[in-house]
Amino acid sequence: MYKFSHDVSFSQEINYDSPRGGVSVITEKGETTTSHLLVQRAKAPDSGRYTCAPANANPRSVLVHVLSGEHPAAMQHGGQLRLQYPLSAALLSVIVTLTGC
Repeated sequence: MYKFSHDVSFSQEINYDSPRGGVSVITEKGETTTSHLLVQRAKAPDSGRYTCAPANANPRSVLVHVLSGEHPAAMQHGGQLRLQYPLSAALLSVIVTLTGC
């Protein structure tokens, strides 16, 4: 059992059934379990710290920035991960991958 939360100014557990839609988790189980949080059609309010808190391990966090402009981009950083790349606004998604969650 694990819980993903999004913390902008307070801890907010992610609601996968919200009217916003486009939020899902994919979990790959094995010797090391990895969870991928997919936020489709990401917008600036989706920026913030995302935390995965599994019941049997320490929580892991990543800070996500959703930028808009002529060349929209998503930037993630936390631990060893730091990516920046241009994306089409229509395809803008944020994928948060946390190993051990």
